[in-house]
Amino acid sequence: MSDLPEGWLLFDEAESLAQQAVKLIIKTAEQAIAQRGAFHLVTAGGTTPNRCYELLREQKHQAWSKWFIYMGDERVLPLDDPERNSSALHQAWLSSVPIPADNIKIIPVELGLERAVALYNQTLASVGPFDLVMLGMGEDGHTASLFPGHDNLLESADVIGVNNSPKPPSERVSLSYQRLANTHVMLKLISGVGKHAAVTAWLNQQPLPINQLASDQQTWVYIDQAAYLGA
Repeated sequence: MSDLPEGWLLFDEAESLAQQAVKLIIKTAEQAIAQRGAFHLVTAGGTTPNRCYELLREQKHQAWSKWFIYMGDERVLPLDDPERNSSALHQAWLSSVPIPADNIKIIPVELGLERAVALYNQTLASVGPFDLVMLGMGEDGHTASLFPGHDNLLESADVIGVNNSPKPPSERVSLSYQRLANTHVMLKLISGVGKHAAVTAWLNQQPLPINQLASDQQTWVYIDQAAYLGA
């Protein structure tokens, strides 16, 4: 492949990628708290984001009371289902740091798709631009629960319902393209050889959900060699 595009950083493997991602998250948090008094973070599901959460758990002397946690998407499953993104988020990180419970904005999918969408739209109505949005990518190029070929791109609400996901479960709740892009910093985390085909399509400018999203301020792509080179 040719030289990396602007804003892309290449790492030897997923662990060093996660370590550097956490450094960016902490730096952004400290700047946001100094400038605006709070840090508003949108989390992502997946192996590499979950490793970031484990590393965040080890951070000391953070102003955790000023962190506000949101979710990019969630699967419509019972409250304690281990397949929910919130379950991994709590296990890897949130259960171990003193972020106030009121600052953790979980998508209430246990109430059903339509109710969860309505309530999370209400939650975000009073929230300005996020400080940092984390995004992962599936092997098909989807991000959050925005899938290739779906018409969610046209929806203007902050939060949208997905009832025909190509990956189970079929019902999901996702932040929209417009709301995810409304952030000071966007951080895309791409790792693993299984992502190489989508990365190739991305670099060839084929339209995928992951490359339809960018902050108008800062967008970073942290990618490991396996995903970038396919080996």
